[in-house]
Amino acid sequence: MASMAASDASPATAPTAPPPLLLRGGHVIDPAGGVDGPADVSLADGRVAAVGPSLQPVAGATVLDCAGRYVCPGLIDLHGHFYEGSAYGIDPRHELRGGVTTAVDAGTTGFINFADFRRHTIDGAAVRILPFIHIGCLGIPTAGLGELLDLRYARPKETAAMARAHADIVPGIKVRAGVMARGHNAEALQLAIDAAEEAKIRVMVHISREGDTERLLQMLRPGDIVTHCFTGKGGGILHPDSGDLAAAAAEARRRGVVFDVGHGSGSFRWTTAQKAFEHQFYPDTISTDLHRYNADRTVYDLLTTMSKFLLLGMSIQEVVAKATLAPAGAIGREADLGSLAAGRSADVCVFAVETGEFQLEDSLGVRRSAERRLVAEHVVVGGQLIDPRTVQAPLRELNDMDQEVYDMSAATAADAPNY
Repeated sequence: MASMAASDASPATAPTAPPPLLLRGGHVIDPAGGVDGPADVSLADGRVAAVGPSLQPVAGATVLDCAGRYVCPGLIDLHGHFYEGSAYGIDPRHELRGGVTTAVDAGTTGFINFADFRRHTIDGAAVRILPFIHIGCLGIPTAGLGELLDLRYARPKETAAMARAHADIVPGIKVRAGVMARGHNAEALQLAIDAAEEAKIRVMVHISREGDTERLLQMLRPGDIVTHCFTGKGGGILHPDSGDLAAAAAEARRRGVVFDVGHGSGSFRWTTAQKAFEHQFYPDTISTDLHRYNADRTVYDLLTTMSKFLLLGMSIQEVVAKATLAPAGAIGREADLGSLAAGRSADVCVFAVETGEFQLEDSLGVRRSAERRLVAEHVVVGGQLIDPRTVQAPLRELNDMDQEVYDMSAATAADAPNY
């Protein structure tokens, strides 16, 4: 092919800043700034310009009427899967439907395929993606076979090196305990901790049945994250016989371990959460664990997951805090995310509280009727206004192996403990 002549090349141009925007008349909830009441939010040059009453729009600003709506920092989903080279991965644009502007990928890739993930998905994505790197070298390629059944796939030095090379976006190292590392869960976690210590970052550990959860909780360091904290299929934070809160979970929280929801297809149960609440054990962060097997069922989006915690008795202010300020702090990004402070990135969620009768489902298929649900009406990402109801994020076609995954999940639910 002939090379392009110099006269044919156009000089690169800087991206155009989004037009200024004034969000007027909403109920602003900004836990980081202590704001909870009627206010306007002014955005300019892709940043928050001001929050306060009766703000005047700057020249050329679009004014968006938010009366009767809530306005909060763009939501942060601490657990999802967005590498479509995995059976679990989905298009990250799906997160916009639930008001999310920062999506944390929970270790879908390992050091071998991470660079491909960044090049083809993370850089230029419609939402900010902050990825954990899996201690397994290929991440989570399939639901059909555990990625750490053979510990030779875990490579701490290479994983730490990749995390350091991408320190601008990588908050930590991920490991899945349970049947994914059957027989050597503690060893798998220790390898993840080794990588995390070398890279000076945190670990996120997925807990589940056959995961030796009590021992894992004892190994975790302050700032490490437990995801699937309200799993009800065994291997969770409740005592396997009594259903009471496990002493190891209470002690881990006292040490500063973070407990994340990570709803997913198999990791949130109404009764488990209720029993934990009876012990004043509330989640530190609310997240979805969005992936191919639940994005069009059960989970749907982060606001739907937050609605379930409204039904469990939490307030709107509490669920917003656990999807903004709290996850920002959990990944060490509270200085730039999860807040509407002046100068922060113009990431905003505008949501409504719909009233009626809505069926909300846990991971075991148990439905409860709710009178309220949260629904995204507008999302602002870096100053760009988006209508989440128009976002297109097609899911890959299902295959026979996928059906086996659904069948296996149903069988596991049938064997779940009685709490």
